[in-house]
Amino acid sequence: MKIEIWSDIMCPWCYIGKARLDRAIERLGGGGHDAGGRGAGGRDDIEVVWRSFELRPDQPRTPGATLGEMMREKLGLQPGETVELFEKIRVLGEAEGLDIRLTGVRPVNSFDAQRLVHLAAESGLAHRMKSELFRAYLTDQQNVRTHEVLLRTATRAGLDADAAGAVLAGDAYGEDVREDERSAAHRGVTGVPTVFVDGVRVATGVPSVDQFHRALVEAG
Repeated sequence: MKIEIWSDIMCPWCYIGKARLDRAIERLGGGGHDAGGRGAGGRDDIEVVWRSFELRPDQPRTPGATLGEMMREKLGLQPGETVELFEKIRVLGEAEGLDIRLTGVRPVNSFDAQRLVHLAAESGLAHRMKSELFRAYLTDQQNVRTHEVLLRTATRAGLDADAAGAVLAGDAYGEDVREDERSAAHRGVTGVPTVFVDGVRVATGVPSVDQFHRALVEAG
């Protein structure tokens, strides 16, 4: 069974979706696989493939406005509306065992982080890498565009520091990110998280644990 997930670490809904998917896979029992082959948590015949998607491809490398400020400027939301939304997301995350702190978060470009996920996939560590990147940005509010933060996050996920540093120093896996984005366009993916199980799209938005589990059972 192949699970493909288009996501961006800038997206708190993706973090919640990952936690729900993990719970759904655990219901099946056993031990699943990342792309590259090792342990995502779930059945042995499950392959989890993380696909790249940039919510804000033109976002600069250095932090600027907070997420709340950006939403108020671009979406016309009032301060109270962003506070209410952030609290809703915090509560939903807490229900999944996550600590999501959106107040004060400052979006940055995620391209290099996406490249490191592709590196991690080669050794079966993409699932762990995604978790560490989500935590670094959405919980610890770190600038996940700097090489220092990315290297620290990569080593925490189990990646070799020299290998991660070499990727960040060059352009390796850049074309893999672009290929994922082209594939997203081809398959009608316009937002994240978007999940396909054996080529069949799971419910739009952020599926519940039950929706994920049902999709896995039907595919299995």
